[in-house]
Amino acid sequence: MLDFLDANLRSFKRGESAIYKPLVIYDKNRITTEEMEAGDLLVLIAEGTYTTLLQFADLRDFIDRDYRPTLEARKRRARDRFEPFFVDVLEREHQIISQHKALADMVVSSDLSGVEFRRENQ
Repeated sequence: MLDFLDANLRSFKRGESAIYKPLVIYDKNRITTEEMEAGDLLVLIAEGTYTTLLQFADLRDFIDRDYRPTLEARKRRARDRFEPFFVDVLEREHQIISQHKALADMVVSSDLSGVEFRRENQ
């Protein structure tokens, strides 16, 4: 999926008029793609867990929090099974993702109230 995002960013930066984005069809539990016209766009945001690894991103941000603040919302959505194994996976993933903070150009505080810029000229 990161290659897909990076290809879109590269196309956008080259001024190509179309990009392709994932389209999730929840009621059919299916993911497909759709073409989107990008000719008039000035900014393209690639959002996702591992986007700090994208080669063609100009600015990488990191929200400095883990899965715990959103755990109750996840439970309400009832999309995941909350067994000890699942929580262990979330914790391990957090350990991996937290290392991406070092790759970020800006870090958003866990309560979303502040931003730390890590590059000059930002």
